[in-house]
Amino acid sequence: MTILLKNLNQYRLPFYNRLRDELLAEGIQLRLVTASGMAEDAAKGDYAAAEWAEERPFRELTVRGRTVLWQQGFDLARDSDLLITEQASKQLFNIVLAYGQRLLGTRHAFWGHGRNFQASMESGSGEGLKRRMTARAHWFFAYNNVSAEAAVEAGMPPDRVTPVMNSTDTRRIRELTSAVDEAQVRSEYGFGDGPIGLAMGGIYPPKRPQFLLEAALEIRRRVPNFELLVIGDGSLGHLIADAAREHPWIHWLGAVYGDDRVAPASACSLQLMPGLVGLNIVDGFGLGLPTITTELDWHSPEIEYLHDGQNGLVVSDDPSASEFAEAVADLLDDPGRLAAMSEEAERWGTQLSVENMAKRFAAGVVRALQTEPRR
Repeated sequence: MTILLKNLNQYRLPFYNRLRDELLAEGIQLRLVTASGMAEDAAKGDYAAAEWAEERPFRELTVRGRTVLWQQGFDLARDSDLLITEQASKQLFNIVLAYGQRLLGTRHAFWGHGRNFQASMESGSGEGLKRRMTARAHWFFAYNNVSAEAAVEAGMPPDRVTPVMNSTDTRRIRELTSAVDEAQVRSEYGFGDGPIGLAMGGIYPPKRPQFLLEAALEIRRRVPNFELLVIGDGSLGHLIADAAREHPWIHWLGAVYGDDRVAPASACSLQLMPGLVGLNIVDGFGLGLPTITTELDWHSPEIEYLHDGQNGLVVSDDPSASEFAEAVADLLDDPGRLAAMSEEAERWGTQLSVENMAKRFAAGVVRALQTEPRR
């Protein structure tokens, strides 16, 4: 079987390595074909190279003002019993696969969110095409249960959908965290002795960095020894950089990936994500950190993992930065409540792992290969 990607993110490499082993145990060989991503991927510096993966570049084209990709895979379709691609309407080869998989003689599966969860923030163009293509796929590998429901709503038969419970390498995070000397970390990074809020991930509009900074200032007013650690970069990274220069208690490390994030993040008490919640919530769980967010209609599917009041908080009713800060400050002022949430977050970090994700994905591959193609 083959997986065709436009980019291999660093956080995905442990999963693909594990998936390859799981499939080999079933007598199935995984062929991973990938490119180096689009311009925005390069800007984040989030690209990994797997020694056993194959490089296949794509071309970017502009069609009616919209950027689309052509990543040829006719030979992959011909040589693979199952070809899996990302669920993306901008990938032109997906259209070929959706409407021509019988002629190409392969089973084609999508892997993705099920729908665009940020459609309310964007034009929504391509969503209709995505639904039609999804409905024609042989199989669908859904990020989690929310994504599975979206795929079924698009027309996929429920018995051809595999929720894989999207995750990062939480076991690795726990191993590294257990070896950290917090006092040494605080000294090395210039942290004080108070609670630290972590904001980790891309810095771009849906993440609401300006809201984060306003809330951090208010938290600091309520909890005088509070500090903020930001790990990540993006189009609005300058906002964090400016704030860090003005306020010594705001620490910005820029784009840091993999193991290098763990030591500084392990000194934190909770994760602040007032904007879009994505896969970083799982990194937080791996660190034993509850996530605090706001109620939005454009969170990614991983919002399914957040249980309000148990492993984090959802501050509802379109809160102001001051109201968000009040919820955070109240939690920091209640050590018992924070400890209980941290314990529950850590439990979720144990359940969500690349090991379990790879097992689910491999089981879905076996079922997909054993199931007759759709007519």
